[in-house]
Amino acid sequence: MTAALEMTTTGSGASWEEAYEELAYTAFALRTQADDPQIAKLHTEVVGVLGDWEHIEADRRRLRATAIAARANVRVADAALDLALRKIAETILEETDGDADADLYTRFFPEPHERVIALGLDAELPIASAAMAQLDEGEAVPDALKAHIDPLRSCLTVGNAAITGRADAYAGLGRLQARIEAWMETADATARNVHSDLTALGDARGLSYRWTSSFFAR
Repeated sequence: MTAALEMTTTGSGASWEEAYEELAYTAFALRTQADDPQIAKLHTEVVGVLGDWEHIEADRRRLRATAIAARANVRVADAALDLALRKIAETILEETDGDADADLYTRFFPEPHERVIALGLDAELPIASAAMAQLDEGEAVPDALKAHIDPLRSCLTVGNAAITGRADAYAGLGRLQARIEAWMETADATARNVHSDLTALGDARGLSYRWTSSFFAR
């Protein structure tokens, strides 16, 4: 998702930052003749579009940081849950003399716990929740397993929050992408309109096209 934000381009092939730089160049060029009312009007229009870029860019940086933090939270939560499940499996195997086919083991792990631990957090949480339900039965599980109740419950809380946080972060990036694409279209249209207006102004004043092109980076 974040990589996509870096690759967004306008119809002219400019990236997000390049589009800003090109429009900023035009704004600075227009500002040199801002005492001309017709050019000042164009300068104000371009500056307004650049201001929108600044707002979006601030949100882009914030949302990218949020997404990075969300990925980190998921990884750490996954590692913590892996450890909690491994300890539960080890305790169960101690209770069953290493028998992975024993009813106690299969109640907690329908498949070998090593395969469960190898799963990503999303897929691991439902299995961990089922294990939590088994532990919550109290007298139906050996006392040795009850020591794992609080650690597993904590891991489930953190893990579910991490998954929700990641989903929210990626949704925010998706909405941001739409804003970026809309801005790119606006910037491109603005540059074209300013170019057209300057060309017409130059023609009316008997100026060469070189005068018009000087207001644009390319």
